[in-house]
Amino acid sequence: MCNLYRQDISQSKIISFFEKSSLSLTSTARGLNLEPGYVGADQNGPVLINDGNNFLDYATMRWGFPPVREGARPITNIRNLTSAWWRGANRAYTHDAEYRCLVPFSSFSEWDKASKSNAWFGVLAQAPMFAGVWRPWHGERLKKVEGKKRRERQVHDWKLFAFLTTEPNTIVAPIHPKAMPVILTSSEECEQWMSGGEKSFELQRPLPESLTKLAD
Repeated sequence: MCNLYRQDISQSKIISFFEKSSLSLTSTARGLNLEPGYVGADQNGPVLINDGNNFLDYATMRWGFPPVREGARPITNIRNLTSAWWRGANRAYTHDAEYRCLVPFSSFSEWDKASKSNAWFGVLAQAPMFAGVWRPWHGERLKKVEGKKRRERQVHDWKLFAFLTTEPNTIVAPIHPKAMPVILTSSEECEQWMSGGEKSFELQRPLPESLTKLAD
C-alpha cells in the first residue's frame, strides 16, 4: 500500500488546473506556495477541502484515519467501501461532500520486495490529485514537542485524511499487485469526487497505463 508520496507541483500549475472548473481556489489558497517535500504515514500534509462556498482552500492534516483496533497502525488507504467499518460508523466521512478532499502529489511509492526499496511512480498530468477523505478526531497521536527532536504521543484534536485505493494497473502491479491509489487527473473528475455520494465512487478505478510511468 502507498505510505509515502512526494508533492512538488508548482502552485501556478494547480491554479491553472482549476481555472475552468466550478472548483476555484480561495484567494488565500492562491497566494500560498506549497513547500515541496515527502509525506509519510502519520505525518502532516497539505490537502484541498471545500470551504463551504464551492471554493477550495488548503488545510494541513495528519495522514491516517483512526485504526480499527487500538494499537494498530493508522488507516492511510481505503479500499473496501462495502465493509461494515466504512458503511457504518465511518459512512459520513466517505460519502458526504463535507468530508471530501483532494491530495496534491507529484509521485507516489510502493515497496518493491525484489530490490528491498521503494519504487516510485509518476503521473502524466498537470496536477494529479489523490481522491481523499478527511475527518475530525480526538485522540492520541505523535506530536512535535518544542525543544525536543523526537515526536511524543499526545492527546489532541486532529484533522485526519486518507485516500482511496483500487486494483493496480499493469505498470504498478508487477511491484505491488494488491492495490494502487485512486488518482484524479482532470478538473471534471475532481468536481465529481468533491460532490460526494455514491456516483462519485465510479472514480475508484486504476489510472490508465498511458498516464503512468516509473519515476526515478
